[in-house]
Amino acid sequence: MIIKTEISKVLSEGCDERVHIIETTGRNKYHLNPVKYESLMQRGSCTANLLTKRSHGVAKAFLGKYEELSYDNLLETQATRIKQLVGSEFNDPFDVYFAPSGSDLVYYPLMFQFMLNPGKKVINVVSCPEELGSGSKLASETRFYANFNQFGENIVKGDFVDPNNVSEVHYLDARDDQGNILDRTTAIKDIIAKTPDAAVVASLVFGSKSGIKDDLNVIDPESNTMWVVDLCQFRVDPKLIHDLLEKGVMIMLTGSKFFQAPPFCAAMLVPRKWSEQLKGVDASVIKPYGKLFSAYDIPWYMENMREQLPLQENKGLRLRWEIALDEMEAYSYWSTSQTDETIFRWATGVMSRLETSNYFKLMPDQLLTNMSIISFQVWVKGRALNNAELKQLFEAIITTTHKGFINGIDRVFFGQPVEYANKSFIRLAVGAYAVREFLEKDAIDFHNDNRLIEVIEEVSEKMFG
Repeated sequence: MIIKTEISKVLSEGCDERVHIIETTGRNKYHLNPVKYESLMQRGSCTANLLTKRSHGVAKAFLGKYEELSYDNLLETQATRIKQLVGSEFNDPFDVYFAPSGSDLVYYPLMFQFMLNPGKKVINVVSCPEELGSGSKLASETRFYANFNQFGENIVKGDFVDPNNVSEVHYLDARDDQGNILDRTTAIKDIIAKTPDAAVVASLVFGSKSGIKDDLNVIDPESNTMWVVDLCQFRVDPKLIHDLLEKGVMIMLTGSKFFQAPPFCAAMLVPRKWSEQLKGVDASVIKPYGKLFSAYDIPWYMENMREQLPLQENKGLRLRWEIALDEMEAYSYWSTSQTDETIFRWATGVMSRLETSNYFKLMPDQLLTNMSIISFQVWVKGRALNNAELKQLFEAIITTTHKGFINGIDRVFFGQPVEYANKSFIRLAVGAYAVREFLEKDAIDFHNDNRLIEVIEEVSEKMFG
């Protein structure tokens, strides 16, 4: 019999310290314990998730048979399931490279450029850095972004992974100081045009922390640029993934945002054209990345890369991907038009309630972002709460119980604050499990969403009024 403590132990391993359970609180850095889900309303899938009733069953079944499984076969099965979910009708033109988290995915294209272009300057163009994962900025600079790796070993946050191979980073902000979404297209083109002799990684985002989407028309599949699109929130139609892969674009995905696996599990979809090039070159330059990646993270036939990395299994990562894949498969039962319409109904209902309140202001250009994430400032006494205040508010709300909810709910979780230009906002984000519940009931009951918004009003007034 697999009990919660065993599931919790496995879920808190195989990644950096963000997944560790803090002994004094019994929660992780997001103030969640992934197995204590029963009385919690989840509206923070853009930040972190915990189990659901369904995934609790998946976890028990998976761990009950884990010791009997071949790790190699499990890897291949999970990679195949990902390929099937994003569609295999394109004759399998890509490979799956696993990673403990979305932040770790940032290293892959940089590693690839170091392999393919030894001695060349590697330039990393990074869109919306303030709306990516907390570790992505350091990873973009080829630095360790955490204090622990997936193997449970100490590393030094901020140190270069390899001081001999460092990327030059150009950051392009998501928003101006008024919160308006910026157009980064011209800046991306200019940087690429001015660095013809460099090996360029152009890291775009389609669905940031607040759902911002880069203009993907900037991608030139004929150029030498290595194009990467961050789809880590995974709030997209699989058709977009097909279109990008066909253009030779690498795709960053996680199963631990919209698809609600506990943190974290990630994968890079690498078009076969890149894997074929990588297969034929010396990979010794990636040896320092053995502090971050296992040989098992790399496709089995990429022997030149695998032999540079430690052969270490990661039970926690496999469990988290198993949970994500199950939810993805359940979600795929519904058509894109059905899910999009349901998300739109939920979003308009939530936005209508927020707009009736003096405490909230929707972020500018909300309708240009992904509708499963609603971003808004909190205002008290005529001023917007800053990032430090929103962090206090966030912790105060999610670490206590609240009355007035229905269906056994007395705890809530929502998207943690996002800072921009010395300002900040919070988010309500619906995940796949909740969308499926709406569809299965053929109705959206806004009682608990409205009550959550009320709670934010009440606690804001109490703390800052």
